[in-house]
Amino acid sequence: MFTFAQSRNNTVKTESVVLITSRGCRTAETRTVGTLIEGGLILTVAHGVVGQTVNQITTTSGAVFEASIAAIDVELDLALLRLEDISESQLSTPLRLAAAKPGERVSFVAFNEQQQFIRDAKIKRRLKINTQDIYLKNKTSRPGLEVELEVNVGNSGGPLINKFGEVVGIVWSTSRVVENRSWATRSEAVAALLATTAANTSPINGKALACTG
Repeated sequence: MFTFAQSRNNTVKTESVVLITSRGCRTAETRTVGTLIEGGLILTVAHGVVGQTVNQITTTSGAVFEASIAAIDVELDLALLRLEDISESQLSTPLRLAAAKPGERVSFVAFNEQQQFIRDAKIKRRLKINTQDIYLKNKTSRPGLEVELEVNVGNSGGPLINKFGEVVGIVWSTSRVVENRSWATRSEAVAALLATTAANTSPINGKALACTG
């Protein structure tokens, strides 16, 4: 069954956005947010799943699945998870990727504990974000979005969804200086990871990488 929420008279399908609970790196589990996209893959942030040995997917309807890392990019802070032991009929409709427009009003979808919520957000601008990889060791540049949005711990990986139900960005950080300001990676950056899985090339396995933090 699909769950719907109404935001400015636009319908957002939230069953395609899931909670990811990961264990193995530390004594405490980590929680991030994932989005079902093409090929039955879950798109999320790398810093929440890298090095973890167990990644559990929970849908808004309460279904629970295990997932393994299909591909990961520590510079872009993006990861793709592949669901295990699940048939295509058990999946909700995947969300498409699209480009964000400056000034565009979007919906941010994440979880407060087990409860999913939808929060209004606004794309302030498209920009290159000069930052570091998830290990804070090497400099990198990400195709990013500056977003008018409040983000809390555990919201990383939450998608920014436009009025057409398309994912335009993946949130990975919030500003510690400017109130109601967060940062996301543009959906165009996901293309390289998808190409890696489509070509059946060897993805970086999360178990072979160290944990963050």
